Amino acid sequence: MRVLIAALVVVGSTQAAVSQDIYVNDLEGCAMMASSPDGDLDFAAEGGLLLGETGYGSLEYHCSFEPVLKFDWSKPKVTTHVGYCEEPGPYITPKLFSVLLDPYSPGEVTIFTGEEEPQRFYACKF
Repeated sequence: MRVLIAALVVVGSTQAAVSQDIYVNDLEGCAMMASSPDGDLDFAAEGGLLLGETGYGSLEYHCSFEPVLKFDWSKPKVTTHVGYCEEPGPYITPKLFSVLLDPYSPGEVTIFTGEEEPQRFYACKF
């Protein structure tokens, strides 16, 4: 679990270096991160997901993919990424991720994995 927490911190740090936006699956996470230096860990501890350029995760669940995701909303874009999701156990599930970046919804990332509903992430502006 310590490795996963460290990975989340690295994902957050890497994302912060790329842009000022941090991507969360629930906008309440933005308020948590703005109100505390450990807000990203608090959000992840409550099951919130953080998205970075190589995947997304929480404290006990994460998905990794490649190639690296480029956060660019200059034109409509769907990219395909190969990877896996892992939960404690370890339980590893291979996945194909189709990522939609729509210029009409800047700051929103939609990830399709074959599940009934896509996973959506929203940019926190700091």
